[in-house]
Amino acid sequence: MDTGILQNAQRLRYEALSHLAASLNRAENYKDVCSALSDNAKYIIDFYRFRLSHRHKKSTRCFEIYRGESITFVPKNDTLWEYEDEVLKKGLPVSSKPEDFESRPHLRKILFSNPKVAAIFSLPVTYFEQQEIIISISVTNSVSYIEIDFKFLKAIADLVANKLLQLELLKKIESSNKELKIKNAQITKLNRTLEQTVALRTAELTSANEEMRTLFYRTSHDFRAPLANIMGLANLAKLVTDDEEALDLFAKCEEVVHKLDGMLNKLNVLSNYAYEHQIKPVDFAQLLDDLKNKYQSQLNEIGGRLIYDIQIDNMHISVPHTYITILDNLLENSVCYHKGDLLVQIYIFKYKDDLVIKFSDNGQGIPTRIIGKIYDMYYRGHAQSTGSGLGLYVVRKLVKSLAGDIWVQSKPKQHTHFIIKVPFQQHLQ
Repeated sequence: MDTGILQNAQRLRYEALSHLAASLNRAENYKDVCSALSDNAKYIIDFYRFRLSHRHKKSTRCFEIYRGESITFVPKNDTLWEYEDEVLKKGLPVSSKPEDFESRPHLRKILFSNPKVAAIFSLPVTYFEQQEIIISISVTNSVSYIEIDFKFLKAIADLVANKLLQLELLKKIESSNKELKIKNAQITKLNRTLEQTVALRTAELTSANEEMRTLFYRTSHDFRAPLANIMGLANLAKLVTDDEEALDLFAKCEEVVHKLDGMLNKLNVLSNYAYEHQIKPVDFAQLLDDLKNKYQSQLNEIGGRLIYDIQIDNMHISVPHTYITILDNLLENSVCYHKGDLLVQIYIFKYKDDLVIKFSDNGQGIPTRIIGKIYDMYYRGHAQSTGSGLGLYVVRKLVKSLAGDIWVQSKPKQHTHFIIKVPFQQHLQ
């Protein structure tokens, strides 16, 4: 055959392959893929019957072109798969003629059912991710396919494999999107219900908290009156009797009442800070002088000292009683848990936009194993503790009420540092 004619034929085959690629690129479903093969494959390769079988994992699909008709289907109990599986296992192009199936009449009947078919050429192609394609071509003459023919078959297989994987992926995405829309609709519905439930529960909790605060506030005040009466009676009893045992009992009674009164004072603080906001300039010097006078006798008994330094140029507007209670509870702990020669140091200064209070003592310190629990309500560090377990709980509550934070650093038997930081400009109502 003339070389020019062969070159022109090859050019036409490449053009048809290019058209096939463009058609497959536009394909949106399996039917479009089948049409693209039907329209272009006949110009790329000569065949009487064309079959492309694609298998990806557990999914299988076939495309057939025969007498100008094309179909695509999912095979079920397809006998041809027996032959195609054998070709795939070999992994090489296979050329078959009727006489090759003398011992397998059922396959010969399927493969060569039309007497015009002289030979079948099959090309297996294996890709990654368990993807396989086998193209089988029935021809009416026994002329062997040459290498260039198998190259064109391989090109067709590559184009189709890529498109079918793309369609599978799009199908999964579409399915995921549908599922996502359903889930989003369910979540939206749940969120609406949840928002309503949360709003209702929040209102109920707010109401319950308000009732508890009111009860707390009134109860703590109501208990103070009988305690004051008991202390008054105990003091009066000391004046009217000289009996040593009676006086000792009255003293112990007074001690217990004082402890209970101290606990009520702390509980009273928790309710008061929600109701009694007296906002005015905080005079830290006067505040610390008052605290020093309050604890001076106890400090003298244990040989303790309290020193302080205040470095604030601007006026700090807040709730003075809150700072009194914070420092009172910290100082009470220092006095209770000293180890002799107590030294308490309080430094108050402004750093950037914050007011900082550093409270330090050289007392017993806090063991590392319990340092994370010291702010818990009613927590006592050891069984011998005589405190109420409310002091540091109250301190942190009050610091938080000022939109502040508190940190602690401690080394057992050496020192403890509490660092409190609150916004210098308070936004209280």
